[in-house]
Amino acid sequence: MKAISLKKVWISSSAWRGHEEPINAVGGANDTGTSSDSPCPSPKRKEEINGFCKLLKDNKINYRTTWGKSSNVFMNAQFVCVHPDDREKAEELAVAYADAEGVRLFYPIVHKAEREPVRDKWLQ
Repeated sequence: MKAISLKKVWISSSAWRGHEEPINAVGGANDTGTSSDSPCPSPKRKEEINGFCKLLKDNKINYRTTWGKSSNVFMNAQFVCVHPDDREKAEELAVAYADAEGVRLFYPIVHKAEREPVRDKWLQ
């Protein structure tokens, strides 16, 4: 079995906001807890991540899951990562899964090119 790296990069959305994202992630879902007014409830996130992992398993693609931090203290994200050799097929499956009936929180992550860590321009 090939090792799947869980190395993360910081994706900056402004000077003080952003989130972590694994370099080998092909999909993810946000989680805002279990409150009755949670827009991304934990049980729905778990259901959708597990559904995508089953799809990968059915297609004989090994995967690992991990969590990423966010500047939003009320949200975390769970990601599904694959080996780079399996990325193309896994991305196709992620796009199709995200469009499936009933899937609301899962989003595909499609890599156009290898990503480098984002460096804060004020620290250079």
